[in-house]
Amino acid sequence: MGVGPVRKVVRRGRGVKFAATAAVPGVEVERRGVTVRAFVPAPVDLLPRELATLQVGGTQMPEVGEPAPYVAGGVTIALTPHAELSTGKAAAQSGHAAQFAVRTMRRGRLELWRSTAWAVSVVLPDAREWAALAATSPVTIHDGGFTEVEPGTLTAVAWW
Repeated sequence: MGVGPVRKVVRRGRGVKFAATAAVPGVEVERRGVTVRAFVPAPVDLLPRELATLQVGGTQMPEVGEPAPYVAGGVTIALTPHAELSTGKAAAQSGHAAQFAVRTMRRGRLELWRSTAWAVSVVLPDAREWAALAATSPVTIHDGGFTEVEPGTLTAVAWW
């Protein structure tokens, strides 16, 4: 299976608009009182109304926080220290890395990851660590340049 371009849009919703998204099939994660939902990608012009009305901007978080703990069998994603990524952009790049990890892994490794309920830890390495990870990670994500960073920027890597 070939791996072609992937584009994701991160949106923000509060109150009634966010509550309405529960009607759309997807995955929900809650951590430290914050709920995040991910939905099956679809063309922007075919999004369900519950998603189409959410805001695209305003996705900056006031603090980064701590990465999720490592889970044996999970995937680790690192984000570049060389570009400032909004929270939405970081989430989208992490999503790209996870999706490409699924498409890159061999079946046995993929089943191991599935057994962890798709555990992912996102880390923010310094420049030295980033250089080593960029050179050795089986998944590398280069941005298309549609929004925040220059086309071709290496934004995320993933390994297992």
